[in-house]
Amino acid sequence: MHNQENFQENLKMLCEQVGTVSEMCRRVGINRQQFNKYLAGTHQPSKSNLRSIANFFGLSNDILFSNPNDFRSMIEGGHFHLFRNLIQTPKMLMFINELLQENDSSLSELTGVYERYHHSSIYKGKIVRSVFCIYEKNGMLMHYYIERFPNQDGSGKIDYHFKYHGLTFLISSRIFCIDFESIQKNEITFTNLAAVSRNSRKFVFGVSSGIAATMVRQPVAAKVAMHFVTKGLMKKEHIRRATVLSPDDPSIPKEVVDYLGAGTSSIDPV
Repeated sequence: MHNQENFQENLKMLCEQVGTVSEMCRRVGINRQQFNKYLAGTHQPSKSNLRSIANFFGLSNDILFSNPNDFRSMIEGGHFHLFRNLIQTPKMLMFINELLQENDSSLSELTGVYERYHHSSIYKGKIVRSVFCIYEKNGMLMHYYIERFPNQDGSGKIDYHFKYHGLTFLISSRIFCIDFESIQKNEITFTNLAAVSRNSRKFVFGVSSGIAATMVRQPVAAKVAMHFVTKGLMKKEHIRRATVLSPDDPSIPKEVVDYLGAGTSSIDPV
């Protein structure tokens, strides 16, 4: 059952991403007076109008009815408009169509919230646990993830907060991610992951590399391990678990510790 109040709030947030509501209505093909009723919560759009709104913003219908707090976490990155425009370009659509011909039945298997682990280049000897969410939009995968770095004085106060938004591709049973840091707006990262199917719990292991916009920070590369948590979008309780941990912290899955601490830099065949 769709929550109309959620849709109303999320639609208002989306309107913040465009120039004017009148221009958006013209491009979507919906009467302005009718659209105002959606914003006021007095009317719910028809299936065709709902599809038009979702397609304009590059989102699935169901995501428009998700919890507003979770929805804002997904769209508030500064590069949201970039990705919306990017996936509408002809060459990107050609690329996406080629991917979909291979993977149209496998996309939903990857969606959901993961905890992402890697060694820290800022906190030597520590492991960063970030929260990573993959979701489906118009037959393709996108993702966002959040890193939180606590103050080293032991106060627990968060000194640094990073958020990344990007595209996810499934090619030949490998998961490729490319994303931009959307708070500082100064970093791009690439990740190559392989799913490990022999475990009863879902894990993906791989390598991530990052390039910053400043010469003060050199390009970095690190092993990455991701542990599946749940289906759906990221929630506040997931974000609160993003932090920096000691390698022997009992909350880190054994499979993750084994992979990050292994002597080899390659991914063993499954």
